[in-house]
Amino acid sequence: MRWSRLLLLGLASAYPLYWTAQFLLFFVPETLVAFWLGQPIRVISVSYLQAMAVVYPRAAFAAHWEALVFALILAAAIVGMDADRFLTGTLAIVALAQAALLPCLSLTLTGPISFTAICAGLLAFVLVVVGLYRALQRIGGQVFLDRLAFLSLLTVLPQAMLWLVFKFAYPFFDVRFLLLRIIPLYLAAIVASAIPANISQPVFSGVRWIEIIASSAAASLLIIAITLGDHSFNAKDLQQNSAPRPTSQMVRPDLPPLAIVLPYLPMQC
Repeated sequence: MRWSRLLLLGLASAYPLYWTAQFLLFFVPETLVAFWLGQPIRVISVSYLQAMAVVYPRAAFAAHWEALVFALILAAAIVGMDADRFLTGTLAIVALAQAALLPCLSLTLTGPISFTAICAGLLAFVLVVVGLYRALQRIGGQVFLDRLAFLSLLTVLPQAMLWLVFKFAYPFFDVRFLLLRIIPLYLAAIVASAIPANISQPVFSGVRWIEIIASSAAASLLIIAITLGDHSFNAKDLQQNSAPRPTSQMVRPDLPPLAIVLPYLPMQC
């Protein structure tokens, strides 16, 4: 029963943490820069998969460094506020680090090898390990295989199931997206499980129901908010398209096709 709570918490928190990390690293930074520089901002996507924007006509900073810097700042804020005493706080650090790691992996695998991208990727990977290590300090476990099993139930398996949901909803999602998230996460889980630690809970302490319920509520509210926002945006867009307007006035830039934007832009920008 206690082991099942780990899986339940992982399943309940996987989506809201994934989407929030995308929003904080790929939407908020560019929005702040756009307001600071007084430049127009282009909203690439606000959907169930992600929220992403760039300073128009091109991003202000490289995606991998921008995401990494904000991930480090937000992770430091989580630790500084002692929010990592909750398992969801440690999972938030992992989600931020994973989101920051994706652009680095994409740049390394699809383009010429970049020393800066490799350095940023290593820093993001270390942050994943730190988040998983903090999680182990909360759930306990002294044997390596037990700790690895705990982390697999809490992070690896829920994210694999989240990818399956995305695959059913968006057929263009390929296995590459799954591998870029799962393989580094599992390697980080192995490293975190192998590090000697002063575990605050020598015996598996279980997961509090309040965290599972709160994560489930957050996921439900997020889905409802995105659905309402999407319907509102579609209605406004339909009204604007039907109303006459001068040809020289651009209401908003044309968005790229959904199937092109979503799998690649979060990783490459």
